[in-house]
Amino acid sequence: MFALLLLSNVAFASDLTAKVSQYFEAQEAVEHKNSTKNDVSNLLALLTEDATFEHPKFNAVQSKDEYRKGLLAYLGKYGECNIQVKNVIEGLNAVTVEYLHPCTDKNGNSEPEDSKQKLVTLFEFENDKIKLIRHYF
Repeated sequence: MFALLLLSNVAFASDLTAKVSQYFEAQEAVEHKNSTKNDVSNLLALLTEDATFEHPKFNAVQSKDEYRKGLLAYLGKYGECNIQVKNVIEGLNAVTVEYLHPCTDKNGNSEPEDSKQKLVTLFEFENDKIKLIRHYF
């Protein structure tokens, strides 16, 4: 019985990778010159209620509500962003992704060096939703 209970709480890796893909699609929608509050809501719907967003380089730890406020503050600041996944490592209720994230501002300008920077993000899951997003860049 315990093993069955344990398996019901563990999502299969391919399901987790699909959830990360959904998150990145939602993130791209938020990082667009025509993005709306609804785009932010769609992204946040992929997270647990007690989800956290962390960026260790900046000692940043945000709750879901703080993350929402940050996303809303950036609405309309981007022109467009594109996430290009380079590598995915799947684990038990976790996915680590290496990717490029080139963006343009609302005038179509970009920083060439920013477009080449490889980014790494860890996603941890609970009950098919993202519980933790931690950036390592």
